[in-house]
Amino acid sequence: MSDGSSSPRPRFCLAIIGGGIAGLTFAVTLGQYEDRSAPIEVHMYEAGTEITTVGAGISVWPRTWAVMRHLGLYEQLAQASVQAPGTGGNGAEPKMKPAFVFRKSDVPRDGYEFGRVMVPNGSTTMHRADMVDVLVKNLPASCSIHTCKRLVKYTATSRGGSPVYTLHFADGTSAEADVIIGADGIKSKTRASMYEYAHQRDCPQNTTREECERCLKATPKWTGTVGYRYLIPSEKMREVNPEHHALKIKSPMSYSGKGKHVITYPISHGKYLNWIGFVTIPGGEGSTYPRKWVLDVPKEEVIQHFSGWEPEVDQMTQLVEKPSLWAIHVIEDLPFSVSGSVALMGDAVHAMTTHFGAGGGQAIEDAYILGRLLADSRTSLSRVPEVFQIYQDLRLPFARRVVNDARQVGLMYEFSWPGLHDGISSNAASEEEALALEKQQLSGLADAIQDLWQWQWKERFEDQWEEAERRYAQLDKANRGY
Repeated sequence: MSDGSSSPRPRFCLAIIGGGIAGLTFAVTLGQYEDRSAPIEVHMYEAGTEITTVGAGISVWPRTWAVMRHLGLYEQLAQASVQAPGTGGNGAEPKMKPAFVFRKSDVPRDGYEFGRVMVPNGSTTMHRADMVDVLVKNLPASCSIHTCKRLVKYTATSRGGSPVYTLHFADGTSAEADVIIGADGIKSKTRASMYEYAHQRDCPQNTTREECERCLKATPKWTGTVGYRYLIPSEKMREVNPEHHALKIKSPMSYSGKGKHVITYPISHGKYLNWIGFVTIPGGEGSTYPRKWVLDVPKEEVIQHFSGWEPEVDQMTQLVEKPSLWAIHVIEDLPFSVSGSVALMGDAVHAMTTHFGAGGGQAIEDAYILGRLLADSRTSLSRVPEVFQIYQDLRLPFARRVVNDARQVGLMYEFSWPGLHDGISSNAASEEEALALEKQQLSGLADAIQDLWQWQWKERFEDQWEEAERRYAQLDKANRGY
């Protein structure tokens, strides 16, 4: 028999566009921190037929583990990783362990290791699907999931003085929401609609969005680099060379050469080696990529690019079957990531190169901070734009910096950053002198790479969240007239 009570009315209706790592983490955060007496009506719209993921491997670094601890997902995620993250134990400082290993490899003889990025507790890698599974298992029951809903655009109207957004999907259907969270990736339709509205509102009438210096930054930019991807069964690698460094070293490795490099690391508890061969096209950065962004290519194309490299690289390329080619695009220096009651997160804001292995982690940080701010029962619909401003002020500059530093460190991997080892043979008097000079230059390069990596553990994620809390308290006092 009913006790006569009724469920509290939702503060507002929120739409999450995209069911990838960013959108899922955001929904989990809302579920963990939502005040049940002041709920939010949450709908997740996913373009695919099911919640799944694109890509194979993902690296999880100290900042991301900090978020997972706050969400109570640390143990579940650690069980899915190749190497569970260590801890200092008994209050001790965590040990510095190799997180990235670099080899000079663009020679037909055996290459050699020239540096290691040392990180507290080392690196942790896993299959993206394993991370998605953990997040899906922890979705709140209050989050309604709608699949086969590919957003085309949103339109905005006003009702009772508040904006109301209509979502238009590719299947001809539509839905309404008070708040939109665009977690729909580098080709985000949420971002496209946001910038179309902003351009019409703010920019000269005689300039198209594609010609506008500000709004053009919302268009993905080709980095000039392509990546050939494949999963190599570890058992096959073991049959070819049981002493292969990719099997023995559990952290990511870069087989580096001039204008190219190969990244490999174990995933799925060591069952596979995630293999990516990067090739940078001279003068390609910023131009229009001439092919489809993702397509299948013959293995001969991969072999040709890395012909003449050290035997370990040759052994790997011979095992690559049916590789896919990915044109690496980025969102660089996006001017803003919120507008009204619409906010962007993850790759929709800061799609980046993979050279820090940080794209997923940055999406998770976005999701946690924005989720906590919206879950706060003091966040009414009228306050959402001000709360979004706190999120943008903290997260956008930081993520833009990571995008730019990832570009720089990637060029270092390929001996292409000015002032450091350039991969060009010296005019030394002997082969021994040339090798000694090369190793000296590569040692300096390794130090520069280590320096660029340090934000991953020296800049605490908790500091950003604590600043978000401080700013929210200031906003709350101002709105209450204190």
